[in-house]
Amino acid sequence: MWTLREKYMALGTLLLFIGITFSSPGFATIQSEIVVGPYTQNATYDSITVVWETSTQTDNNSVEYGENSSYGYYICESSSSYHHEITISPPFTSGHYRVISDEEKSNDFEFELASNCLITKQFKCVIFGDSRGAWDNWMHAKEVANAVNAESPNFVIHGGDMVGDGTSQEQWNKWLELTMPLMQNSTLFGVLGNHELNGSRYYQIFSLPNNEMWYSFDYGSCHFIVLDNYAPWGVNSAQYKWLKNDLSSTTKPFKIVCFHEPIYCSGGHNPRFDVRAIWEPLFKRYDVNLVFQSHNHYYQRTEPIEGVTYIVTGGAGAPLYNPENASFINNSKKAYHYCVLNISLSKMEITYSAKYINGTSFDEFTINSPSMLNIEIVKPEGGLYIFDKKIMPLLPVIIIGKIDIEAAAASYGEIGNVGFYIDGSLEYEDVEAPYEWLWNDHSIGRHEIKVIAHNRDGNTASDEQKVWILNLQ
Repeated sequence: MWTLREKYMALGTLLLFIGITFSSPGFATIQSEIVVGPYTQNATYDSITVVWETSTQTDNNSVEYGENSSYGYYICESSSSYHHEITISPPFTSGHYRVISDEEKSNDFEFELASNCLITKQFKCVIFGDSRGAWDNWMHAKEVANAVNAESPNFVIHGGDMVGDGTSQEQWNKWLELTMPLMQNSTLFGVLGNHELNGSRYYQIFSLPNNEMWYSFDYGSCHFIVLDNYAPWGVNSAQYKWLKNDLSSTTKPFKIVCFHEPIYCSGGHNPRFDVRAIWEPLFKRYDVNLVFQSHNHYYQRTEPIEGVTYIVTGGAGAPLYNPENASFINNSKKAYHYCVLNISLSKMEITYSAKYINGTSFDEFTINSPSMLNIEIVKPEGGLYIFDKKIMPLLPVIIIGKIDIEAAAASYGEIGNVGFYIDGSLEYEDVEAPYEWLWNDHSIGRHEIKVIAHNRDGNTASDEQKVWILNLQ
């Protein structure tokens, strides 16, 4: 029978043995590894998000970044997790970064903010959809992803159905493995397809604006909008109200919309006539240029339909379908492919091409902006105004008392100033939006209001309005 003293001595000896054993070279402690990423998400004009995952929970996670691989900037977040997201706001438009989780450091990678294109005056975007590679062990999906990566795009939009089963961790792991080189060389934005099943893994992988189901972002002269076919989309839905407000608010000359199920297509799945009836009027009203859709596993482009061109791009790796001819179709291909948009800010044009995975183009066209800059008098417009308040609509503009003149400008670059003129005489210059001037001078009779906008590149645009005014101020 052991005495109490002997028991304590035995326990101490055991603990000492355990300590020596597991501190010896043959029994090293478990070292966490970076198993996903790092890669970038949500590139804006002044920030970008870095995402990565570790094999075990790590407590101290940080991003080092700088204009070169010497870094110089550092952000650390202390939280115990496998999944890590840190947003950086560098004072430069492109640079290098790496991540550190506890003691584990990643390789060096490069990043680029959306504002970098304002310096280069150009950028490249690739749009493609429907990878779904489990059927052939991801062979075709990998070929397409590699071909897209070889294009060196500034960013990529995937049109949905990245995997066949959004609840399968194995399929997401495989998709991440084959797509990671592309995600690390550019920033990839996602669209929810039906096969994502609104799964939680999608929301882990992507770090997107708004609610991550529908969102928008600006890049150079373009405004990109991503929608969700599978969330409520009717006229009383939150998504519809958001879409209408988003389209009416942007001043970018090019507007590009992406969602998964087509509203115009021929062959394979039928078009979503119900969604078309609700969304198409907004696309027409707000001058959308291009609408990209996936879901059908082929390539197809319509003729412009009341100014809007609809493209189906579903050739990112899933088994191909047979497209069919229709009166509104311009080009169809049963092929693995991707779509390239080369945007020139100096020429204000989009050069579009659809390419096979060998890089050969099989469909091309160009979109030119109708104006590099425009300005519009939004107040006063046809009606009777009494002391700055619109009383009733009228064909002529009649003003009694003072009036706050308002103008809206649209440009791919920054507005330098907007000048307000009365009968050809400059009365006021405004350098910040909203552009407005209170006209409260003694005025009687018929006069001309004119606004002239100037942007940073030396372009000008103007608008004028004839009014009748009685102001005895």
